[in-house]
Order: sequence, then C-alpha cells, then structure tokens
Amino acid sequence: MFIFYDQEPIYGEYNHRLLDYVQEKFQAPFVLVTTEQNSEPLDTIKQRYNWPTAYYFHHAFAAADWFRGYRYHPLMIDPGKRILSKKYICFNRLTGGHRVYRTLLVSELAKRNLLDYGHVSYSKICPDGGDYVEHLESSQLDATLIKDTISTVEQLPELRIDFKDQSIPNQSFTLNAIPETQESFVYVVTETCYWDRKDHLTEKVFKPIVSRMPFIVVGPAGSLKYLRSYGFKTFDYWWDESYDTIEDPVERMTAVTNLIQKICGYDLRDLEDLLKEMQSTLDHNYRRFYSNGFLDQCWSELRENLSHAVSCI
Repeated sequence: MFIFYDQEPIYGEYNHRLLDYVQEKFQAPFVLVTTEQNSEPLDTIKQRYNWPTAYYFHHAFAAADWFRGYRYHPLMIDPGKRILSKKYICFNRLTGGHRVYRTLLVSELAKRNLLDYGHVSYSKICPDGGDYVEHLESSQLDATLIKDTISTVEQLPELRIDFKDQSIPNQSFTLNAIPETQESFVYVVTETCYWDRKDHLTEKVFKPIVSRMPFIVVGPAGSLKYLRSYGFKTFDYWWDESYDTIEDPVERMTAVTNLIQKICGYDLRDLEDLLKEMQSTLDHNYRRFYSNGFLDQCWSELRENLSHAVSCI
C-alpha cells in the first residue's frame, strides 16, 4: 500500500494517530510517499514504523497544473518595462501553528518601519482559527521575544493586499493581486515550513518565478540550495543570500529582515534598472518552470524513488 502524504509536510507526532490507524486497519506492506527530504520529522516517522519512504517534488506537479495559463495573462508585464511603486510584496494568510513565524516577520518589518515600502498581508486572527497572541504564547519561542512581538503587532491594523473587505481565502492555486506583484520589486515568499530542518518547498516559491520576479525565500535553511538543484537560479550575484545557510530560525529571520531593509533603501528607479539587469535570470527561471525538462526531472525522480522503496519491502 502506498500512502501519499504529499500535499502537506510531515510534523512528527501530529501524524502518528493517522498512521497508527492505517497500519492497524490494513496490515499491508507500506511505502510512505512524501514531498520532503533530509527531514528530521520524517526520520522520526521512519524509525517509528520502519516503512520504506519515497520522496518526490509534489508541488512541482501541482504548480505546473495550477499556473499553466499565466504565461498568457494580459496583466503580466515584461520585467524591463515595469514601473515600480513598492519595494517588495509579501503574502501571509495563515499565521497559526508552525506558521507563527510569519507573525515574527511582520513584527520585524513593523519595528523597522518597513511596512509602507511593501504590499503586505497579515491577519491577527488566523483564518484556520486562533488569535495571534494564542499562537505565539503556545510556541516554543523565548518569552521576551513573544512579549516584544505581541507589543508590536497589537498596534498594527489588519494588513491586506487584496480581499480588503473579507477574510483572506485559500487560493493557493491562483496568482493573486497580479497588478500589485507587477509594481513590486522583490517577492518575499513565506513558505509553509520554516522551523524544521528539511527540504520542503510548495507552489508558493513558483509564484514569483511565473511572475518573473526576484525572490527571497523565508523557509527552512537550505531552501535556495534545494531549489537550485532543480535547475533554477537565485540572486546571490545581486545580494547576500547567506541567510539560507543559517540554521537558527530566529537568526535566519533577522538576516532575512536585514536583506529586506537593504532593498528598501534603494530608489525605485534604481530597482527598475536592477530588474533590467536581472532579466536573463528571471527569464531562465520562467522558461525552466514551463519546460518539459523540469517536470521530466521530477517524474524520473519519483519513478526511481518509488522503485527503490518497493525493492526495500
């Protein structure tokens, strides 16, 4: 039996109840298929159940399906022709549980007076339930950091890019606020995972690629290296991407915010010139995403990993 737990990350004990049930009910040889690798939570699952596992890049296939038509969207503007009004754009829909790091990010941006430089969304009440205070206080963060973050966030209004008169819906399968992305310089990608040591990216990282935008990935350490392994380019020629190598999540957050602050110090016209300079890299990533070569690599990887897992039963 193949268990495809591939749309969401593995969270260790959170998954045990389901997997205990499956193992007891079906009494079959199992292969667990996941969308993460080099993962400490997955290692715990493997030790508990002794199942072979197979990795594949699930969200590459999901994004290829969801975003296949956006290359024809009339509101997409060539990078060299964009007129910028914002330095960055950053979407933050869910803020509870493991995604509480997004509250830290918004708090840091607010403390540095950077919110007005970007398009930023953030809800104090997570659409999946719970006030930001509740999620912060139930986290493992330092008590002083929690207190400081609450003090900052309580002064903020509800932040919206689009859906300004309603709760932000789940629309992972679409590119939202296209006019706003096209007038922003860099896309700050707040990924699903942040705290754990794992290689795990979702459709979120492909949104700036489809939009032909430079990006900063707020995710687990090694996320940029992981993305580059699939043939994509990042932006270390233009700025310091060493944040991607920082294992401590709080220190990594500081490094990310330092980079955003540095970008916010540039003049908008200089950033327009920088987009022109980056055009070949942006076009490379765009072509790579829409190429058969990218999906062929992911498909071959899935076939090989499944074959290996079955041979271990």
